[in-house]
Amino acid sequence: MLLNPVVFHSPRTIKEAVQLYGSLEDVKILAGGTFLLNSLKLLKRKGTKTTANIISLRKINELKGIRMDGNRLVIPAMTIINDLFESPFLTDNFAILHTVCRNISTNPIRNMATVGGNLTCRYTWTEMGAVMIALNAQMHFTGKDGEKAVVSSEEFFKNAAKSDKLFTHVTIERDPLARLAYRRVKKTMHVDVPLLAVCVKVYIKDGKFNNSCVSVNNGTSFAQRDNQLENFLNNSLYTTETVDLALNHLDVNIYDKRSDEYKSHMFRVSIKNALLEIIKSEQSAHA
Repeated sequence: MLLNPVVFHSPRTIKEAVQLYGSLEDVKILAGGTFLLNSLKLLKRKGTKTTANIISLRKINELKGIRMDGNRLVIPAMTIINDLFESPFLTDNFAILHTVCRNISTNPIRNMATVGGNLTCRYTWTEMGAVMIALNAQMHFTGKDGEKAVVSSEEFFKNAAKSDKLFTHVTIERDPLARLAYRRVKKTMHVDVPLLAVCVKVYIKDGKFNNSCVSVNNGTSFAQRDNQLENFLNNSLYTTETVDLALNHLDVNIYDKRSDEYKSHMFRVSIKNALLEIIKSEQSAHA
């Protein structure tokens, strides 16, 4: 299907991109294109007005190249999902990104889709959000006047993934003490997008869970934390008995939102298996 006519802009620097973004009306950002192009096709099919301007970030080298900055992992917005998957930096707490990338759609999609597109497309069901919250990732933006802004991923998704600035990169602190596990359930056998996703991060000290973070994507609202479950886990013994009890302390406002019985059940299964994975891993490390 041919798209409606658009004006295509291809800046080569962040400065040029943000100036265009600030000066143009009716504009969309093109990263990998796996979300935007399908969206434009759908709008045309429905007979709805499509955007007049597209700004492609493909030629901006500043938005590419995963690197370490001291103890921080820097992931530029135009990082391809498969490039992140294959990065040698994914050890310690960063290793959970390897798991998430592997779960995103199909290999052809992973060779096009970008980290920036996944985080900022404003679809509620994308997978990176829950993991970035668990990792306490910081999201970096540049405004049209060159002003920089840093927002935690948790705050970004609390604000419904909105920003009037250009997303440039995300940074994550290395943390070898954090223990993480990720679970997702795809929507159907034939549609490989997540019905739900859960990322659990805990620290284990003196045989107890501490500083827990349970980040949840229920598919119908943006990724968020289950503070009620976190409060229960903190200072609880890291045992299978605690895991069973934890399922009685879920914030039902998160899990039951537009959920059927199957989805609610799979949330419980996912959280239980994530916690059991962490316990098993910790026990193996001390065996």
